[in-house]
Amino acid sequence: MARKRRDDVWQEETPADAKPAEPCWLCGRDLGKTVDRFHPIPKSRGGRDTVPVHPICRETIDANFSASELVRHAQGGIPLTDNETVARFVKWVANKPADFHSATKAGR
Repeated sequence: MARKRRDDVWQEETPADAKPAEPCWLCGRDLGKTVDRFHPIPKSRGGRDTVPVHPICRETIDANFSASELVRHAQGGIPLTDNETVARFVKWVANKPADFHSATKAGR
């Protein structure tokens, strides 16, 4: 008969110093295994800060906004979800799993 190992409990518990999961900057869902870091103000326009996003959310932003438009949204405090296409995307992706991925098309 195999002996039970009591030391295996540490593998099941989350570490006490683990950071709480950050939500996606665009859609607000929990992040999955793959996380992109996105510059709300593009690096080419002097942006340094990054925010976590799903790869599918990153593709949607890239498909719908130019660097100039991103700067205007950031400086004006206008959320990207004011764009009708992005708002429809966020509503559509809301109930998808964190690691969901699908091809996106520009200009829909």
